[in-house]
Amino acid sequence: MQVVGVVIAGGKSTRMGQDKALLEIAGLTQLERCKQLLREAGCQQIYVSRNSADGIVDRLPERGPLGGLSSVLHTLELASERLLIVPIDMPLLTADALYHLLAQPQPAYFTGSPLPCVVTCSAELMNYLTEQLANPSGDWSIRGMLQAVAAQPVEWPYSYQLQNTNTPQQWRHAIEMLGVSI
Repeated sequence: MQVVGVVIAGGKSTRMGQDKALLEIAGLTQLERCKQLLREAGCQQIYVSRNSADGIVDRLPERGPLGGLSSVLHTLELASERLLIVPIDMPLLTADALYHLLAQPQPAYFTGSPLPCVVTCSAELMNYLTEQLANPSGDWSIRGMLQAVAAQPVEWPYSYQLQNTNTPQQWRHAIEMLGVSI
């Protein structure tokens, strides 16, 4: 079964004050870095949920990461592939962490963090996304999706790698942890 990479990068970056996908680490934008991690993890196809010319635009605006994922799946009409989904705002994420997720035989995510995750593109997943996103009070969370597809939490000893960076302060802290120049 093929593994398809999906980068969730459609947020407004309001708290960051600038587009998180374009923030740079050692000469690579976060978007380029996420694609590189997915390639290192074995993804031959990579798609980006991003409301711009270089991504797949949300079909249903203002539905969060689930809306972005749904747009990617509907646009590409993927079926039965394993999806490795990563967020744009985890600069400490490593390919080793992604390998660990992919080694799981079932849909999986790390304990305490719904993203990154691995799920199978199935009719069950597509029906869940369609149902939730059509409902203004539906569960538009990645956590809800993971529960619906019976994804299993797995331990990762390097939980610091799963830190989101939503503010300039969090970004600076992550860069300091990496010990690289921006």
